[in-house]
Amino acid sequence: MQTPDLNFLYVLQALDEERSVSRAADRLGLTQPAVSHALGKLRTLFGDDLFVRAGSVMAPTPVGERLVEGVGHVLTVVQEEIWSAKAFDAATTKRVFSVCLSDMGVIVLLPRLLAALCERAPNAVLKPIQLPSLELASALQDGALDLAIGYLGRMGENLHQQPLFRRSLVGIVKGGTTRRKIRMTLDEFVARKHVVAGTLALTNQLLEKELRRLGAKLKVGIDVPYLLAVPSLVATSDCIAAVPDELAELFARLANVNVFSLPIALPDLTVQQFWHARHHNDAGHRWFRRLVSETLGQSSWGSR
Repeated sequence: MQTPDLNFLYVLQALDEERSVSRAADRLGLTQPAVSHALGKLRTLFGDDLFVRAGSVMAPTPVGERLVEGVGHVLTVVQEEIWSAKAFDAATTKRVFSVCLSDMGVIVLLPRLLAALCERAPNAVLKPIQLPSLELASALQDGALDLAIGYLGRMGENLHQQPLFRRSLVGIVKGGTTRRKIRMTLDEFVARKHVVAGTLALTNQLLEKELRRLGAKLKVGIDVPYLLAVPSLVATSDCIAAVPDELAELFARLANVNVFSLPIALPDLTVQQFWHARHHNDAGHRWFRRLVSETLGQSSWGSR
């Protein structure tokens, strides 16, 4: 059987809902003869009248009713899966947005992002994911990941990136009985053992590089895999740690530590969001990237 023009789906839907050839034609933006001709072709194709006169209206035959039911299912799928592809309604979407964040990102950034998403897209889902840096590019390309957010360098071709905010590095040291401003000399800083965390790898690299330039070496007292272990270890030992400033503020609330300015000059860290070119023009993806930028961007930190 020759496959008919799929516009017949809309003809059948209009005839069923309007129960009139002329009104169906008006609805479809066609002439009445064009709709009559389409109905004639369908009658021949299916070997049935499909719609017959019943008083002042056109009523479907049993075969016509079955076709109309199938047409309804098909056009619902077309509307939801195809014609709505360019549309995105944050208020009703149930989309899952997956984001790769470091431990620090989960602690500091995720609560703000979740609050913004719940406010603007209450039915959407935020899914934080942690992946090794070498797997990020492929996960973004495959769609397993919508965004990667963090202190990340260039990750590969076909990836877009947008700076969100910059943060400086500071030090934390065991606190005393009262909070006080701490000053530490370079010699003291070099002499102290450091608590380092694997999730702050870039911070550690910047620190080691600058100390080497000064002819010194980073003394590692303990290397922990868990970021949240850092403040308690510093608070209960003579070790110190270098961390981004917003993390230091949090650590100062979690443990008895004081914050001090580093005695060496280190470049600020730039947090960026990364995504793959495949998803660049997706309406929902664009909306989510804008939400991330507005919620985590540099200007937003003044409202904390």
